[in-house]
Amino acid sequence: MDDLFVEIFSKPTDGGDVSVSLETLITACTLKYCQNPHVSLSLVLKTAVEPSFTINLSSLDYELIDESNLPSMANMCQLPLVLIEDGCTVVAGLCGILRQVIKKTTLLSPNHFCHDLLGFRHGCLMACSESSMWTRFCEVDMIGTVKDLILNIEKLNNVVFLPEDIVRFETHLAQPLRVHNIQKKTQDHFKSLHKKSSNSNLNDCQENISVLEHTFAEGPLMTLADIVLLPCFYIVLETIRSVYLQQYLPLTLKWFQLVMAVEHTKDAVGIIKGVKNMILDKLYVKYIVPDVPKQSLYKSDPRRYKPRNRIFTRQEDVENSLKMALELGIFPDWQTRPFGWEQEFDWSSLPNEAHPEGGNLPLLRQERKGQQLENLTKAVLKVARPGHTIVDFCSGSGHLGIIIAHLLPRCQVVLLENKEESLTRARQRVSKLHLPNVTFCQSNLDYYCGNISIGVSLHACGVATDLVIQRCIQQRAVFVCCPCCYGSVQQNHVLTYPRSKTFRDSAITLRDYLVLGHSADQTHDDKNAKTEQGKLCMAVIDVDRCMQAQELGYWVSLAKLVPESCTPKNNLLVGIPAGWG
Repeated sequence: MDDLFVEIFSKPTDGGDVSVSLETLITACTLKYCQNPHVSLSLVLKTAVEPSFTINLSSLDYELIDESNLPSMANMCQLPLVLIEDGCTVVAGLCGILRQVIKKTTLLSPNHFCHDLLGFRHGCLMACSESSMWTRFCEVDMIGTVKDLILNIEKLNNVVFLPEDIVRFETHLAQPLRVHNIQKKTQDHFKSLHKKSSNSNLNDCQENISVLEHTFAEGPLMTLADIVLLPCFYIVLETIRSVYLQQYLPLTLKWFQLVMAVEHTKDAVGIIKGVKNMILDKLYVKYIVPDVPKQSLYKSDPRRYKPRNRIFTRQEDVENSLKMALELGIFPDWQTRPFGWEQEFDWSSLPNEAHPEGGNLPLLRQERKGQQLENLTKAVLKVARPGHTIVDFCSGSGHLGIIIAHLLPRCQVVLLENKEESLTRARQRVSKLHLPNVTFCQSNLDYYCGNISIGVSLHACGVATDLVIQRCIQQRAVFVCCPCCYGSVQQNHVLTYPRSKTFRDSAITLRDYLVLGHSADQTHDDKNAKTEQGKLCMAVIDVDRCMQAQELGYWVSLAKLVPESCTPKNNLLVGIPAGWG
């Protein structure tokens, strides 16, 4: 059985009441909804550093443990987390652990009523919050909104500013459905409405697509997203008195009532205790409703840079942005060879399962992938020492981390990957190789809080590379990164751009920076007129990354992989903190 660890801020009373974090509250409500989920619940007593909420756990089975008695792997990530029963895998992040609970419960009980909560192809809340606006809304934005509301409740009076995220959800519910199988769902719905009519015509479905209302958070059927959001909206609506909100949030209130009418949901939120109500005067209360974009939450973020907007990719814009960057005069000398190039590396000494072909790569990709892996492995071999913890961020199916683990048996290697399927393939490969020094973490980058001696990433997309560098700098660890997808760079709840103080203090704006990022992805081949310009833009973004590390006391190396033809995204960034070794 999997072990689920959540944080609490007080020991349970004799009646079962306990003070918890909002993430723990949502987790407990989900467990209550699932009715006997296949998971062992452990409560970890911690000091409260954020708003607390009271729930009653008398109806759930649990074990109370001290933080000092946590299994070592449970210290790898922020709570809540799940330790998989295989003994070497951690799942972290609110959406990730709840998906794991649902999957395990329905796997062991195929007829369980929670079977459809993960939605079409089990994709509900699968994407990480750094790249998915919808996951971020459920896992980050609404969590923050509720916490802020509770923190500031004493300051509220009869003028109530509705939280922006509440209004964003109301707007989301008003948008057309955008689900994968919308046409089939529409046809099925149309058939059910007109099966007795001799004049019905399925060709009318396109014209009648509006009959499918945005009933639940993700469409016509309830999913895990509804279960995650329900406790948040329960607290919000109890706090700001939903009785007065019908004219402002009609769709949200309708959604809330529909979800509450589903079997087991009242029991789920019934464990929430002592929500404070604002004291409002019905005659004088005034609600202020913020303006938000008329856009679905599972579409691209309206604040995100939009590549289809031609104004950002005009040649004039690119040239102006490059000019400002070049005028800074800070470009370091490129290393003539990548860091660690002199290290010995023999592919023939590796077992087949550690080769790219062992990871089931297509034949045409194997040679170039091997060249990329060799470059980064050599860099790691140059700085690694026995006892080091090496984290392969965005590890995929483990191509890089497995080679490192095989060559450095006295180091611990962590494969960190958000995609469950990729990590499953990595576990299978590690099992065949009998590598005892590998552990697995299914998590977003910013939930990992375990030890790092060396952090590596090969083609971590966009912001992921910067998250890797940031995490390594926080622990004064070495980083070895080959970036990718520069056009995916965007500000989010964790990162801002530009990264270095030098760039931020210059005339380069965020818009200029995003222009460079998108142009940096125009490195298709040597015959393309935009390739050289794209390489220069790549250099600007990576110099900014290097400058940030240098400003924080790092020695950095910036070079090209060898041969450069092994990938168009061939910059290798290595950062070593002062005093390393």
